[in-house]
Amino acid sequence: MEDLNEITVKELSTLLERMKKRLAVSNHSDQTIVNYLRAVEYMCKHTGKNPVDTEIDEVTDYLYQLQYQKFRAWRTIKIYVAGLRWYYTHMLDDEKFAFKIPYPKEEQDLPIILSRNELFKLFTAAENPKHRLMLIMTYASGLRRNELLNLKIEDIDTNDGKFRLRINRSKGNKDRYTVLSKDLLPYLRNYYKAYKPVTYLFNGHKKGQPMTPSGLRHALKMANKKAGIKEINLHILRHCFASHALEDGMNISTLQYILGHKSLKTTMIYLHVSEIPLSKGFSPFDNWEKKI
Repeated sequence: MEDLNEITVKELSTLLERMKKRLAVSNHSDQTIVNYLRAVEYMCKHTGKNPVDTEIDEVTDYLYQLQYQKFRAWRTIKIYVAGLRWYYTHMLDDEKFAFKIPYPKEEQDLPIILSRNELFKLFTAAENPKHRLMLIMTYASGLRRNELLNLKIEDIDTNDGKFRLRINRSKGNKDRYTVLSKDLLPYLRNYYKAYKPVTYLFNGHKKGQPMTPSGLRHALKMANKKAGIKEINLHILRHCFASHALEDGMNISTLQYILGHKSLKTTMIYLHVSEIPLSKGFSPFDNWEKKI
């Protein structure tokens, strides 16, 4: 690859490396660093220019093709805009330009939820005990993908009657605790004896290193296919946790903390997909014959 119009590959690599270092020392999470770097890299490849030479119309064109030609979800575009705004604000000291970059309009799409029966089929279909435990833990503790992969053995806290998992440097670079099901302890002990993980609870091909996202994605895909249920991604198991927890009586503020949501508004979307609003509802047609 020779060049990218006005910006060479070498210049782009240098630009991204500087950005990566600045993000790291600013204590951003690993996933945020990856997302922000990708946003700037893709824009440079789209425009063929250094960001300092890029006009706002060219940035808008880049975002337009993401949305209407590559059909990226609004949440993905929102992350890209955040990355671009960060770059112009902190790397180029051009806050005025940064805030000309428009955020996409938020779309209130409801999350997909599996029934408990579908979840049972999914977990049963995972033949590998390690993969089965990973899928169950994602649901049972409401974990994000990176939270599951980055779990360390020391993050399991069962001292003094506690049953919880410590989540380190998650979204927003925050630490928190989430619930650990008591019913999972025997499975965790059996898993530990059989696999003898090192450092990370779920090692990849090499002990002491976490499983890769692609490895986990493949495990879910195989179980999903064998279970014969609708195709899902791992995050849907977190949605299921939230919806089912509300149905079983969890306070929504408690759920907000467990999920690590900054805003209660984000948590409240699960009220729309759980059975809570319908629990005391009825159809007037049920009483039709009694009224005529």
